[in-house]
Amino acid sequence: MLTLRLGSRDQFAALRGFLASTGYTEEAVCRKLGVDGLHECSKRLSDCDGRLQSAAPSVLKVLVQLLIAGKSLPRTEVARAIPPAPLDAMKALGILSAHSPHSKHIVSAVALYPVQRLFFASERWNTTNSSAEAKDYVFSPVNSLTHEFLRLLPQDPCDLFLDLCSGTAIAALLAAKGYARHSWAVDIASRATRFGEFNRRLNAVENATVMQGDLYKPVKGMKFDRIVAHTPWVPSLKRRPIYADGGPDGERITRAIIKGLPRHLAPGGRFYCLAANLEREGEPYEERARRWLGARQSDFDIVYIEAEKKGPLQFAYRTTRATKGAWREMDQWVEHFRKLKIKNLVYGLLVIQSSDTKRNCFTVRRQKAENGGIAEAEWLRTWESAWANSFRREQVMASRLTASKGAELHVLHSRENDRLSPSKFTLTSAHPFAVEFVCPGWVAKLVERCDGTSTASEHFEAGQREGWIGAEVSAADFVRMLGELISRGLLEVGGFEPPRQKILKPQSA
Repeated sequence: MLTLRLGSRDQFAALRGFLASTGYTEEAVCRKLGVDGLHECSKRLSDCDGRLQSAAPSVLKVLVQLLIAGKSLPRTEVARAIPPAPLDAMKALGILSAHSPHSKHIVSAVALYPVQRLFFASERWNTTNSSAEAKDYVFSPVNSLTHEFLRLLPQDPCDLFLDLCSGTAIAALLAAKGYARHSWAVDIASRATRFGEFNRRLNAVENATVMQGDLYKPVKGMKFDRIVAHTPWVPSLKRRPIYADGGPDGERITRAIIKGLPRHLAPGGRFYCLAANLEREGEPYEERARRWLGARQSDFDIVYIEAEKKGPLQFAYRTTRATKGAWREMDQWVEHFRKLKIKNLVYGLLVIQSSDTKRNCFTVRRQKAENGGIAEAEWLRTWESAWANSFRREQVMASRLTASKGAELHVLHSRENDRLSPSKFTLTSAHPFAVEFVCPGWVAKLVERCDGTSTASEHFEAGQREGWIGAEVSAADFVRMLGELISRGLLEVGGFEPPRQKILKPQSA
């Protein structure tokens, strides 16, 4: 049973002020636990617990033990750390309680985390819920998947922001506090809505609205310039908790959201979704997503950044093992995917943009770089939009192009007429995307020559004059190839340089 109560403004203010005054921040908690991010807590609980036990007594230690580690602490120890007003507020709001009226110990009924200068209550990720509660279990705001979802949301200013399948409302509240004029959080589960509204009041976010309902129903008739969703995406053979159940093919919720975009995404608006999706033979996911947009699909652009790919057998094995199922269950999964004609399950970021001008729409897919993120996805969307809209042949032909610093050329030689001759040219790069681009020989020669000293037009003229660009390659063909090479990050053009490659810190032993 959920004990959270939507108390008074004074109670929320007392709790919020106390947490802020004690330095209960994401950075401080991570230092205390010895982790790089709170999303690591669930993976390293025993290590974190050991660090807490050895840490010197402090208010922060008590808060972490109670609100994150889920420890039961003596009343006297809690009273020494938390003043009467915030302690009373935590009890009145249903956060802290005793095991019984006469118990000498206090425990937190929920988890309460600091995330990006805000505070979020959620289910206890280290406590097993009863089966009655499990069906509407609310996904943790510091789960590694939530962390990845938030990391992939752009933070440029927007007017109206909608977070679907919102859970604790973390995306909507961070947006409202950071860059959205007003945000809405919508979830079908009443339990999630309660957590979301509790978090809105706890952080005093006045420009956010938390609503319960099935996807767009609570916001019927409204249009938004930013819609985001971390959808349930797990295919199911049987009923799963709401946060995970994507239906038989895992796409039930994602499909319904995309079908509603023509009615709810304003011209120029963008949709961001992180999920796993299915691919059938000859049917890439991004093409199927376009068909879901229906009669108005030509008004939308699609960018898909693939992060991971699994075969059906691999998914079946991992899922069966994770749920401790029998081999019979794995066989059921294999047969299930066979009937659906599934080739792969792909996991990645889908971006759909509503065009605000009359132009040809684009669909593009790239492989995520090892340390790539939203900066690379936004750069790709911006370039493709410019290429489709205004960055015309004359501009690119007049530009001095430079080969990407990370570009490599691999040439395969095959025996022909008793000698080894170049037969296959592959351009590769690790940034901004993981690219393996098999190309004609003239393209390989072009990229090799692009050192920023000559314009694209000069390269084309030299290629035709010197014979390494054949007569069958027209000026239009040449320009189209330039756009493709720039889009893949193999060539760079002034004004559209890709983001710099991030250098990851070495992992500590």
